Amino acid sequence: MAACQQKRMLTQPSSKLGKLDIATLLRKEDSWALLPRETREQLYTLLPVPRPGESAHDPDVHPLRTNYKSYIEEELRCWQEDLKDGREAKKWRMEAMQAGKDREDGKFEKWIEREREEYWGPREKVEVEGPMHFTREVSGEGEGDVSEDEEDGVEG
Repeated sequence: MAACQQKRMLTQPSSKLGKLDIATLLRKEDSWALLPRETREQLYTLLPVPRPGESAHDPDVHPLRTNYKSYIEEELRCWQEDLKDGREAKKWRMEAMQAGKDREDGKFEKWIEREREEYWGPREKVEVEGPMHFTREVSGEGEGDVSEDEEDGVEG
C-alpha cells in the first residue's frame, strides 16, 4: 500500500477504518504475531511502564491478552470516533493547534467573560476586611480533629 493511501486511511473521516470493528480484528492472535518484533516492542512502549513487582512487557504476548485490554479497546474506540469526526485530518489538527495558542495568548478572554456573565450573571465585587483563611488542617489522628482556627470559632 502506498504511503499516500495509508495516510488517507488514517486521516480521512470516510476511511474504512472508521467502519471496522478494529478491536475484534486486532484480537486475533495472528494480527499480533504478523507484526515484526521491533514493531511489537515499539507498541509496548506506548503502554504504561509495569509497576514494581509486575512482570516486564513481553512483545511475544498479545497486549489484548493482558490487563491493558480494556484500556486499549477504549482508546481504539476513541481514535475511531476522532477519525469519523474528522479530528485526524491535517486541517482540523492545525486549527486545533492554533486555537490552543490563541487561548494561551488570551484571545478568548473577553468572549469567555461574556459567556460566563450571560449564564451566571455579572460578577459581584466583594470587599473583605482582614485576613481570610481557606485552609483546613488535618492531623490524621482521627475524625473530629479540628484546627486551632476552628477551635477559636474561625471556620476555614
